Amino acid sequence: MNRVLLRYELLGLLRDTRTVVLSVFLPILLLPLLLFGIHKLGQDRFAGTGDTFLVGRPVISKGLEMMIDSALSMGPFQETLARDPDGQLADGSIDILLSVGTPEKESPELVRDIVAAFPGMAFLLDTKKSGRPIIELNYRGDRDRSVRAFLAARDRLIEFRGTLVSKFFEKQEAKVGLELESRDVSSAQEKAARKYGPALSSFMILILLGGGSVAALDSLAGERERGTLSTLFLSSLTRESLIWTKFCVVAIISIVIAVIQVLNLGFYTMVGPLSLPISPSAGDGLIMLGHLMLLFLAESVFTAAVLLYISARSSSFKEAQLFFFPLFLIAFALSLSGMMPGLVSRSVLSLIPLAGPGVLIPEILAGRFDTLMVLLQVAVHILATYVLLRATLAYVSREEFLAGQLPATGKALVFEQFSNHALPFFAFLGAALMVVPANFAGLSTLTGQGLFNQLVLFGLGPLILLRWYGQKVSVAVPFRQVSLPIVLLCLLLIPLGQLAATGLSHLLAPLLPAPTEAMEQMMKMLDLENTPPWKIYLLIGILPGIFEEFAFRGVLLHALHRRFSPWALAAVVAVVFGFFHLSFFRVVPTAYLGFVLGLITLATGSVWPAMLIHIGNNSLAVYAMLHGWDLEHLSRTTYLICFFGQIVVVGLIIRWGKGYAGTRWAQLESDSSVSSTTAEGVQASR
Repeated sequence: MNRVLLRYELLGLLRDTRTVVLSVFLPILLLPLLLFGIHKLGQDRFAGTGDTFLVGRPVISKGLEMMIDSALSMGPFQETLARDPDGQLADGSIDILLSVGTPEKESPELVRDIVAAFPGMAFLLDTKKSGRPIIELNYRGDRDRSVRAFLAARDRLIEFRGTLVSKFFEKQEAKVGLELESRDVSSAQEKAARKYGPALSSFMILILLGGGSVAALDSLAGERERGTLSTLFLSSLTRESLIWTKFCVVAIISIVIAVIQVLNLGFYTMVGPLSLPISPSAGDGLIMLGHLMLLFLAESVFTAAVLLYISARSSSFKEAQLFFFPLFLIAFALSLSGMMPGLVSRSVLSLIPLAGPGVLIPEILAGRFDTLMVLLQVAVHILATYVLLRATLAYVSREEFLAGQLPATGKALVFEQFSNHALPFFAFLGAALMVVPANFAGLSTLTGQGLFNQLVLFGLGPLILLRWYGQKVSVAVPFRQVSLPIVLLCLLLIPLGQLAATGLSHLLAPLLPAPTEAMEQMMKMLDLENTPPWKIYLLIGILPGIFEEFAFRGVLLHALHRRFSPWALAAVVAVVFGFFHLSFFRVVPTAYLGFVLGLITLATGSVWPAMLIHIGNNSLAVYAMLHGWDLEHLSRTTYLICFFGQIVVVGLIIRWGKGYAGTRWAQLESDSSVSSTTAEGVQASR
């Protein structure tokens, strides 16, 4: 490390307004806003807040009025007669609408229910048949106040019904059932730590990457683009000294951010103006801040090394920004590890950089200090930082590192613009995927959502991007001829890939469990009893296989194929593909499948083999579901055999494939053909 260069670089950063704002002022301002926002949102949104809820009833009814007086009189409710029930509920004039419905068919009274459960009480009860009135409680799920009113009224009505049942049993002198008492034994600090921990972890990653990105990406990529880096290389400085100096500059910025956040957090949790649930004693507070300081410092040096590595691998500042986008997605996802259910501090996930702090921070905020795991996590980050710095130095030490590239013109310039805008455009598609179906009832069904996602987002959207930049569809989505052996290997990949992905899901189940609600919602959307099989095959098997491959292994892969090596390119496209499936538990298995499909496309130079595998994989899952095949409970040996079999098959396809035009794999083939042609020309001249 060169101290003179370090001092010069730091002085330059102090003059850079962007760096000062992102690394100093922004962290100071944002953390209290984050804590205050979580504190307000974290309060029980459905608890009584002192408001009086307006309960409307559509008609004058003595029975209904009596029930409202009896059940809701003790709560924050005010009764009013609703002249226009639906209109008043829609415009917020009333919070809930209470009415009495008539049952469509005769149903037994409460006493008949009791007789069915306790036949010995039949002689005590009158079992005549009659209909029971239905209490209809209408509310607006899109208004928070209406939801709170509904939940409060529902609880009161259930309590009122329980009171009626108890009085009935008292009258009959019968005692049945159990008394249930519940008590939450967790402290306010422990409950608050569960809410604040994941948010603080992801916030730190956001601030560290944002604050250090400007300095890191400009330190190598920017100077390399401007030509000032070559001047340093010609000086007496060794490249190793230069890299360590650049790293120290970025690391100092990140460390400053970390220290500011710890001091900020200590002020607002221990002596600050905000009344937060996390208010440890002086001794525990210092221990908490000390543990957080160790984790944040470890994250600081690691993110600095990651950003510097990206800067070294980029030929320009814009290209470094392009690499920054997938890095941010991955880092942000890892930082949310604390939201996964069932995780403890001493889990395997705690050994993964950026993911470990996400698990440990909620434990630290709760006052459960696992110093050993914190130190182990620091060691993991330092080791990963050293590996990244050695890789950065090895790349910078190449002779061709400073080889410049001619500025793009004409079609090359248009393609560069297309490549630069591809990832932001797909980010826009991802936002549309989350927002649009949620706001249109017609797109919440299997048919509506399937057609919108596939035809509009993954079909029309990428096609518009191609047309806008004048790119040919036949070039971006190539359909080259593939040899018969490769086709047969692709067919073999369908069952192998299905079982390998299933085994991966089982492996990740303790870390990424599938939420029961999500699975129930998916089965409800499929509605297997009423949906014809051909529609399920079409919407889940065929259309995704065609249009998702068109979008990801076609347009997106083509847009980025000049910026990454084949392996890195397949990984980047796979990560984006995985995040488009939204559910956290599906991201990794889907990204794994996308990585395999990306390798197949790059190896064959054609999209249709990936389409074939994708359609077959999805259709096999549908067939297994419709015919009761249990692919979820096979032996581990079966999953392992399929996984390693898949590796062998993919390796053979890579070896026998012609390669994707414009990538390193295709270049190897063209080099050999050029060499043979040159040799033949030399022999002919002789």
